[in-house]
Amino acid sequence: MKWLDSRRLRDVVLGSVLVMGVAACTWQGIKPDQTAPRRLYISGKSAHVSDRQIASIAAPYLKTSFFDVDIAALQKKLASQPWLADVNVSRRWPDGVLVHVDEHKAVAYWGTNGVLGADGKVFVPDTRPEGLVQLDGPAASGQKVYEQYQQLSGILVGHGVHLASLALDRRGAWNARLDNGLELRLGRDQLAERMRRFVNFALEKSAAQQALASAGYVDLRYSDGFAVGGSRTAAITPAHQEKTG
Repeated sequence: MKWLDSRRLRDVVLGSVLVMGVAACTWQGIKPDQTAPRRLYISGKSAHVSDRQIASIAAPYLKTSFFDVDIAALQKKLASQPWLADVNVSRRWPDGVLVHVDEHKAVAYWGTNGVLGADGKVFVPDTRPEGLVQLDGPAASGQKVYEQYQQLSGILVGHGVHLASLALDRRGAWNARLDNGLELRLGRDQLAERMRRFVNFALEKSAAQQALASAGYVDLRYSDGFAVGGSRTAAITPAHQEKTG
């Protein structure tokens, strides 16, 4: 729990309980000091939006009396910060405002500028974090694409290659690319079965590995095999070199 005040939030919470107990009987006669500075309390975790940034955003809204603080407007303003997945703003008796924030957990790049969060929502930050897989698909398909990526990645474990990208097009067809540059055309269905066939016949047989070393794509949309075509100039990763050597 974090706060921008000299008093502990625990003390404020306990004090609030006592004050509210009295207020139940004498509400009409009790009002916070109108001239007292508004205090801002912050809870939750956010690595990309600092407490100072939150305080700077909130400052204009705190220059008013306790009951006149526009809670809804402040919450909407904070929620416009791309990295903040959830924002809740409430009054903290007698003179404070509590802001609770939760941050998106980035799991993949999405499209050209977006980032996919673990909750399946896409957001567009000023800068994207490094080292994420590239995913793409129609609107609202983030969770579906990420779950498919996890399944297919699991099938490749231990075979010296990894999925660098996975995309779902508008027609429902899937295309993947390995970190060595090889494109996998997976089609619309039976993706796991097709990926396992690729692993069994292309990654576990030395002759097939050599044939695929410079291939551009593998078309897995066949019931009993796959087709190889094109060429690529992408460098093979060290892990793949070690596996195929």
